[in-house]
Amino acid sequence: MRDARGLVDRLLESPVTWLVTALNLGIFLIAATRGELQNGSLSIETLYAFGANERGHVWYGGEYWRLVSCVFLHLGILHLLWNTWGMFGWCAGVERSVGSAWFAFAYLSTGIGASAVSLLSHHVISAGASGAGFGMISVTLAILYRRAGTWGLFIGDPHVKQILINTAIWVVIGFTALARMDNAAHLGGFAFGIPCGLLVEGRQGRNRPFWFVALGAYMVVWAGVVIAACIPGLGFGTRGE
Repeated sequence: MRDARGLVDRLLESPVTWLVTALNLGIFLIAATRGELQNGSLSIETLYAFGANERGHVWYGGEYWRLVSCVFLHLGILHLLWNTWGMFGWCAGVERSVGSAWFAFAYLSTGIGASAVSLLSHHVISAGASGAGFGMISVTLAILYRRAGTWGLFIGDPHVKQILINTAIWVVIGFTALARMDNAAHLGGFAFGIPCGLLVEGRQGRNRPFWFVALGAYMVVWAGVVIAACIPGLGFGTRGE
Protein backbone atom coordinates (compact mmCIF):
# COMPACT_ATOMS: atom_id res chain seq x y z
CA MET A 1 0.00 0.00 0.00
CA ARG A 2 2.84 2.36 0.87
CA ASP A 3 4.55 1.62 -2.47
CA ALA A 4 1.31 2.31 -4.32
CA ARG A 5 0.89 5.61 -2.48
CA GLY A 6 4.48 6.54 -3.33
CA LEU A 7 3.85 5.83 -7.01
CA VAL A 8 0.73 8.00 -6.98
CA ASP A 9 2.68 10.81 -5.31
CA ARG A 10 5.37 10.63 -8.01
CA LEU A 11 2.71 10.69 -10.72
CA LEU A 12 1.06 13.74 -9.17
CA GLU A 13 4.41 15.55 -8.87
CA SER A 14 5.12 15.32 -12.60
CA PRO A 15 2.00 14.17 -14.49
CA VAL A 16 2.95 15.77 -17.82
CA THR A 17 6.36 14.06 -17.73
CA TRP A 18 4.63 10.72 -17.29
CA LEU A 19 2.20 11.63 -20.09
CA VAL A 20 5.07 12.49 -22.46
CA THR A 21 6.78 9.20 -21.57
CA ALA A 22 3.56 7.26 -22.21
CA LEU A 23 3.09 9.02 -25.56
CA ASN A 24 6.63 8.22 -26.65
CA LEU A 25 6.25 4.55 -25.73
CA GLY A 26 2.72 4.23 -27.08
CA ILE A 27 3.41 5.88 -30.44
CA PHE A 28 6.47 3.72 -31.00
CA LEU A 29 4.54 0.57 -30.10
CA ILE A 30 1.76 1.46 -32.54
CA ALA A 31 4.27 2.30 -35.28
CA ALA A 32 6.20 -0.93 -34.70
CA THR A 33 3.10 -3.13 -34.79
CA ARG A 34 1.30 -1.42 -37.66
CA GLY A 35 4.38 -0.56 -39.68
CA GLU A 36 7.68 -2.30 -40.28
CA LEU A 37 10.43 -2.87 -37.71
CA GLN A 38 13.80 -3.95 -39.13
CA ASN A 39 16.59 -4.96 -36.72
CA GLY A 40 15.06 -2.83 -33.98
CA SER A 41 14.57 0.24 -36.17
CA LEU A 42 11.47 1.53 -37.95
CA SER A 43 11.60 1.47 -41.73
CA ILE A 44 11.75 4.77 -43.61
CA GLU A 45 8.21 4.23 -44.89
CA THR A 46 6.95 3.69 -41.33
CA LEU A 47 8.75 6.81 -40.09
CA TYR A 48 7.12 8.86 -42.83
CA ALA A 49 3.71 7.34 -42.08
CA PHE A 50 3.89 8.14 -38.37
CA GLY A 51 5.17 11.71 -38.57
CA ALA A 52 8.93 11.95 -39.04
CA ASN A 53 10.22 15.41 -39.97
CA GLU A 54 11.48 15.87 -43.55
CA ARG A 55 11.72 18.83 -45.91
CA GLY A 56 9.77 17.40 -48.83
CA HIS A 57 6.72 16.47 -46.77
CA VAL A 58 6.71 19.78 -44.89
CA TRP A 59 7.63 22.13 -47.73
CA TYR A 60 5.76 20.62 -50.65
CA GLY A 61 3.20 18.43 -48.90
CA GLY A 62 2.06 21.12 -46.48
CA GLU A 63 2.42 18.65 -43.59
CA TYR A 64 3.47 21.23 -41.00
CA TRP A 65 2.21 19.02 -38.18
CA ARG A 66 5.37 16.95 -38.61
CA LEU A 67 7.30 19.55 -36.61
CA VAL A 68 5.21 18.41 -33.63
CA SER A 69 4.70 14.71 -34.36
CA CYS A 70 8.41 14.03 -34.82
CA VAL A 71 9.05 15.09 -31.22
CA PHE A 72 7.10 12.02 -30.02
CA LEU A 73 8.36 9.51 -32.60
CA HIS A 74 11.61 7.56 -32.35
CA LEU A 75 13.78 5.85 -34.94
CA GLY A 76 14.19 2.56 -33.13
CA ILE A 77 14.05 0.67 -29.86
CA LEU A 78 17.46 1.79 -28.59
CA HIS A 79 16.72 5.40 -29.57
CA LEU A 80 13.42 5.26 -27.67
CA LEU A 81 14.83 3.61 -24.55
CA TRP A 82 17.86 5.89 -24.40
CA ASN A 83 15.77 9.07 -24.70
CA THR A 84 13.16 7.78 -22.24
CA TRP A 85 15.77 6.88 -19.64
CA GLY A 86 17.96 9.91 -20.21
CA MET A 87 15.24 12.55 -20.33
CA PHE A 88 12.83 11.52 -17.60
CA GLY A 89 14.80 13.02 -14.73
CA TRP A 90 15.37 16.32 -16.56
CA CYS A 91 11.69 16.63 -17.47
CA ALA A 92 10.41 15.70 -14.01
CA GLY A 93 12.84 18.14 -12.39
CA VAL A 94 11.69 21.03 -14.56
CA GLU A 95 8.03 20.16 -14.03
CA ARG A 96 8.44 20.08 -10.25
CA SER A 97 10.26 23.43 -10.38
CA VAL A 98 7.90 25.45 -12.59
CA GLY A 99 4.63 23.50 -12.60
CA SER A 100 2.97 21.27 -15.16
CA ALA A 101 1.56 24.00 -17.43
CA TRP A 102 4.85 25.86 -17.78
CA PHE A 103 6.75 22.61 -18.21
CA ALA A 104 4.42 21.69 -21.08
CA PHE A 105 5.03 25.13 -22.61
CA ALA A 106 8.80 24.72 -22.29
CA TYR A 107 8.82 21.14 -23.61
CA LEU A 108 6.68 21.88 -26.66
CA SER A 109 8.31 25.20 -27.56
CA THR A 110 11.85 23.82 -27.34
CA GLY A 111 10.88 20.56 -29.05
CA ILE A 112 9.10 22.24 -31.96
CA GLY A 113 11.83 24.86 -32.16
CA ALA A 114 14.39 22.06 -32.39
CA SER A 115 12.40 20.48 -35.24
CA ALA A 116 12.36 23.80 -37.09
CA VAL A 117 16.12 24.32 -36.69
CA SER A 118 16.72 20.78 -37.92
CA LEU A 119 14.55 21.39 -40.99
CA LEU A 120 16.39 24.61 -41.78
CA SER A 121 19.82 23.07 -41.25
CA HIS A 122 19.83 19.92 -43.36
CA HIS A 123 17.78 17.55 -45.47
CA VAL A 124 17.38 14.45 -43.30
CA ILE A 125 14.65 12.26 -41.87
CA SER A 126 14.41 13.47 -38.29
CA ALA A 127 12.53 12.07 -35.30
CA GLY A 128 13.02 11.89 -31.56
CA ALA A 129 12.55 13.75 -28.30
CA SER A 130 16.21 14.63 -27.79
CA GLY A 131 15.79 18.18 -29.15
CA ALA A 132 13.28 18.81 -26.38
CA GLY A 133 15.60 16.92 -24.04
CA PHE A 134 18.46 19.34 -24.74
CA GLY A 135 15.91 22.08 -24.24
CA MET A 136 15.15 20.75 -20.76
CA ILE A 137 18.86 20.73 -19.95
CA SER A 138 19.24 24.41 -20.85
CA VAL A 139 15.95 25.26 -19.11
CA THR A 140 17.41 23.65 -15.99
CA LEU A 141 20.60 25.68 -16.36
CA ALA A 142 18.59 28.89 -16.80
CA ILE A 143 16.57 28.12 -13.67
CA LEU A 144 19.76 27.46 -11.70
CA TYR A 145 21.23 30.73 -12.97
CA ARG A 146 18.14 32.66 -11.88
CA ARG A 147 18.28 31.10 -8.44
CA ALA A 148 22.02 31.63 -8.04
CA GLY A 149 21.59 35.35 -8.65
CA THR A 150 25.05 36.02 -10.09
CA TRP A 151 27.17 34.51 -12.85
CA GLY A 152 29.97 33.76 -10.39
CA LEU A 153 27.78 31.73 -8.05
CA PHE A 154 26.17 29.98 -11.01
CA ILE A 155 29.36 28.93 -12.79
CA GLY A 156 31.00 28.01 -9.49
CA ASP A 157 28.27 25.47 -8.66
CA PRO A 158 29.70 21.92 -9.03
CA HIS A 159 26.32 20.66 -10.27
CA VAL A 160 26.27 23.29 -13.02
CA LYS A 161 29.83 22.41 -14.03
CA GLN A 162 28.92 18.75 -14.32
CA ILE A 163 25.88 19.53 -16.47
CA LEU A 164 27.97 21.72 -18.79
CA ILE A 165 30.73 19.12 -19.10
CA ASN A 166 28.30 16.28 -19.84
CA THR A 167 26.42 18.39 -22.39
CA ALA A 168 29.65 19.38 -24.13
CA ILE A 169 30.73 15.73 -24.27
CA TRP A 170 27.46 14.73 -25.94
CA VAL A 171 27.73 17.56 -28.46
CA VAL A 172 31.27 16.47 -29.35
CA ILE A 173 30.17 12.83 -29.65
CA GLY A 174 27.30 13.89 -31.87
CA PHE A 175 29.59 15.73 -34.28
CA THR A 176 32.33 13.12 -34.34
CA ALA A 177 31.11 9.62 -33.56
CA LEU A 178 27.37 9.27 -34.11
CA ALA A 179 26.56 10.17 -37.70
CA ARG A 180 22.79 9.68 -37.26
CA MET A 181 22.50 12.08 -34.32
CA ASP A 182 20.56 15.22 -35.23
CA ASN A 183 22.97 17.79 -33.82
CA ALA A 184 21.02 20.69 -35.35
CA ALA A 185 17.92 19.70 -33.38
CA HIS A 186 19.96 19.31 -30.20
CA LEU A 187 21.57 22.74 -30.53
CA GLY A 188 18.25 24.30 -31.55
CA GLY A 189 16.46 22.88 -28.53
CA PHE A 190 19.30 23.99 -26.26
CA ALA A 191 19.26 27.53 -27.71
CA PHE A 192 15.51 27.93 -27.25
CA GLY A 193 15.71 26.47 -23.74
CA ILE A 194 17.92 29.25 -22.36
CA PRO A 195 15.46 32.16 -22.79
CA CYS A 196 12.55 29.84 -22.10
CA GLY A 197 14.03 28.80 -18.76
CA LEU A 198 14.71 32.41 -17.80
CA LEU A 199 11.09 33.24 -18.61
CA VAL A 200 9.40 30.40 -16.76
CA GLU A 201 11.57 30.91 -13.68
CA GLY A 202 11.07 34.68 -13.72
CA ARG A 203 7.31 34.61 -14.23
CA GLN A 204 6.63 35.59 -10.61
CA GLY A 205 9.11 38.44 -10.50
CA ARG A 206 8.23 41.98 -9.56
CA ASN A 207 8.62 43.55 -13.02
CA ARG A 208 5.59 41.98 -14.68
CA PRO A 209 5.39 44.39 -17.66
CA PHE A 210 8.97 43.60 -18.67
CA TRP A 211 8.28 39.87 -18.27
CA PHE A 212 5.32 40.07 -20.65
CA VAL A 213 7.46 41.94 -23.18
CA ALA A 214 10.18 39.28 -22.87
CA LEU A 215 7.60 36.49 -23.28
CA GLY A 216 6.23 38.20 -26.38
CA ALA A 217 9.73 38.58 -27.83
CA TYR A 218 10.46 34.90 -27.22
CA MET A 219 7.25 33.86 -28.96
CA VAL A 220 7.91 36.17 -31.92
CA VAL A 221 11.41 34.75 -32.45
CA TRP A 222 10.18 31.19 -31.95
CA ALA A 223 7.29 31.67 -34.39
CA GLY A 224 9.63 33.30 -36.89
CA VAL A 225 11.96 30.30 -36.89
CA VAL A 226 9.07 27.83 -37.12
CA ILE A 227 7.43 29.73 -39.99
CA ALA A 228 10.77 30.06 -41.79
CA ALA A 229 11.24 26.29 -41.54
CA CYS A 230 7.93 25.79 -43.36
CA ILE A 231 8.82 27.99 -46.35
CA PRO A 232 10.17 25.99 -49.32
CA GLY A 233 13.75 26.80 -50.22
CA LEU A 234 14.81 28.44 -46.96
CA GLY A 235 17.66 26.84 -45.09
CA PHE A 236 21.11 25.45 -45.78
CA GLY A 237 21.89 23.20 -48.72
CA THR A 238 18.67 23.87 -50.56
CA ARG A 239 20.13 24.06 -54.06
CA GLY A 240 18.38 21.60 -56.32
CA GLU A 241 15.53 20.90 -53.90
